[in-house]
Amino acid sequence: MAVNASGGAAQGRSGGQVSGSSMPGAVERRVFVMAPPRTVWATLHDQAATTALFPELRLGPALPAWPAAATTRSAQTRLGLLRDEAWVESLEARPESRFRIRVTGASFESEWSWRLEPVAGGTRVIHAATFEPFDRWTSILVRVGRASLASRVEAHLRELKARSEAVQRGATARR
Repeated sequence: MAVNASGGAAQGRSGGQVSGSSMPGAVERRVFVMAPPRTVWATLHDQAATTALFPELRLGPALPAWPAAATTRSAQTRLGLLRDEAWVESLEARPESRFRIRVTGASFESEWSWRLEPVAGGTRVIHAATFEPFDRWTSILVRVGRASLASRVEAHLRELKARSEAVQRGATARR
């Protein structure tokens, strides 16, 4: 799933500080997608795919400006046994290269980022995330669900890879 700079398999780190990141407690994973950054970007923002790409979020309607930076939308979160109302704010949106959001609930704050790097005819996707509970009960409710931050990041990447490559195969077949 994850690839290192030489194209071989690599394991991401969880806990501690991700190299090149100022986010303590961050998780970072990488995957190579056999599709150009434009396709990966479009897939990441496909309104029809949000439920599959982000199973822990039920996003409210998007404003016309979404995903432009500083736009927000409401959401329902499902993290383990935790159910919470939340706001999702786009912090950075650079088409075909970078997207970053903050998800804030009454009991937690989380940041997610995707960096898209063109490489070898495809795209290296680097997905990092943090999760900061505001209290002890939030941590317990999330842990009881047995879905770690690392497993959620890996699930995001698996779905993004599968959908992006399917779109690319369809585009190639139509040519």
